[in-house]
Amino acid sequence: MATITYTVTVASGTNQYGTGNKFYINGEVSPVLYLQEGNTYIFDLSDSTNDTHQLAFSTNPNNSPTAAYTTGVTTTGSPGTSGAKVTIVVAPVRTTGAPLLFYYCTAHSGMGNTAQTISPTSGETEFNPQIDEIIEEAYERTGVLGTRTGYQLRSARRSLNIMFQEWGNRGVHLWKIKLAKVPLVEGQAEYNYASDSTNFPDDIDSVLEAYYRNNSDTAAPQDIALTKIDRSAYSATPNKLAKGTPSQYYVQRQLNPSIFLYTTPSSSVSDTTTPSKFQFCFYYLAKIQDVGAYNNTSDVVNRFYPCMISGLAYYLSQKVSPERSGELERRYESEMLRALDADNQGTSSFISPQTFYGDGV
Repeated sequence: MATITYTVTVASGTNQYGTGNKFYINGEVSPVLYLQEGNTYIFDLSDSTNDTHQLAFSTNPNNSPTAAYTTGVTTTGSPGTSGAKVTIVVAPVRTTGAPLLFYYCTAHSGMGNTAQTISPTSGETEFNPQIDEIIEEAYERTGVLGTRTGYQLRSARRSLNIMFQEWGNRGVHLWKIKLAKVPLVEGQAEYNYASDSTNFPDDIDSVLEAYYRNNSDTAAPQDIALTKIDRSAYSATPNKLAKGTPSQYYVQRQLNPSIFLYTTPSSSVSDTTTPSKFQFCFYYLAKIQDVGAYNNTSDVVNRFYPCMISGLAYYLSQKVSPERSGELERRYESEMLRALDADNQGTSSFISPQTFYGDGV
């Protein structure tokens, strides 16, 4: 929690009690103060104008009737002398909390104002519900309340896993994009997890972009983009084991994908002694991890929580409340559209004018 210091002076001024001597806080006449629970506030009374004006706190305006508040309050020195101050540690919310306070002068009326106490924020920014909480929320949206049977929980977990697989067909989810760097091997066309479990990932859903990296100069590595081709184009290449600098790649989509390079790396772009010198690098969309145990959290970023729960409610409704499926599906698709929109990369767009040339007539 924070420590905040206020400089207190006394001078003639006007506040809600009228005109006369008033407390000035940091140069402002009798302002409303906002004291956050858990923070420490120091009121510096060392200025000579504070002589005979002791600042204190009360639970009543202007301390009328008398109701001095002393919890967490410490008074040091005499007002108007060096080192004089009043310190208040506002009662933390985990105890009884602090009431609405007022600051006032113990010797003269009408000099202060309100010192509103406010509860602190949680300090937390990561809401990450467990699988059992996600299931419970989804079930409640279907209108089916009550204790869940073991079968219902297993059924919901299965539905959530199926939905995550369906998400893989929806488009790019940026939080699952990863970069793989695989050493190039002379004459090798096919790269997969079986051939290099150290560098080749085992969670590929789809490959997005790829490039060849030359790390001969580690201070200035050179990247050359590779062109993605389909199976027909790769099949049509006459000599798939021709050696050179790779310029194209083909992804064989299967349970454990393979990536084929063309041309295959030559000795000038491969180095078994220093594998990191020449690399095949590619960005890929990783699979969303399975749900697993009920006390796990989901492999989903927070902006997708609403559509994840809405989607699970829709999937469950097809089993337990079919009459609500249409409504829940609409909500799910609406939440999904908003999440996908937030998931897009913001990039600059440039519009080039279209130019037409006459035929000279």
